[in-house]
Amino acid sequence: SSGINAEYGAGRRYDVTKELRDQVTLMNSSLSKLFLEIRVGVCEVTGRQYYCFVNTQEDECSKLCTNYTPFDFAFFRRIIEHLVVSKDGSLQSTDCLRLCNNLTEGRKMSYGQAKDLLRGWVSERWLLEDRQNNSFQLGPRVIIELSQYIHSIYGDHVSTCLLCKTLCVYGTRCDSCDSKFHGHCRQRLVKSSSSLGSVKCPQCKSLWEKQ
Repeated sequence: SSGINAEYGAGRRYDVTKELRDQVTLMNSSLSKLFLEIRVGVCEVTGRQYYCFVNTQEDECSKLCTNYTPFDFAFFRRIIEHLVVSKDGSLQSTDCLRLCNNLTEGRKMSYGQAKDLLRGWVSERWLLEDRQNNSFQLGPRVIIELSQYIHSIYGDHVSTCLLCKTLCVYGTRCDSCDSKFHGHCRQRLVKSSSSLGSVKCPQCKSLWEKQ
């Protein structure tokens, strides 16, 4: 099975040490024979780094269906679709629950079942719950494990971060060229810049004000 194995400690959230990277590379060289892999990714919303233990033989959708029924997955897929195409990448809890109606061939899921699934997906890091705003967002596991699926199905609604070259659903755009960046990638670029008051966009070279 696959899943989130560890979360990198606070204060070191944007990169791993060379020693740890080497250890992950070494382990993956052995795990590849078993069609397994440790993947490292950063949650777009929180900026925290996670490690996922992934079965590389499974297709993108099967990663979730391993532990859930096709009916459950139909609900999950509908949630992902609405999150990806929404303007801010979030979905109100009440709107999530409404999506459980008429999933396949007129079948309906009870609100109780839907609530239980949402709680499970939050605990497994497929989704993030914003209790203050009573909403849900894409979790790190979706970004790390299902990026290929999201690009192939919802390519018109997502971008690739110009800095790390991975899926970018949230993030910010350059005001001049509209290139998109993860918030944590842009922040790291700004912090590492040797310029005193500004940093340049890697794409169009326009100046950004340091925040």
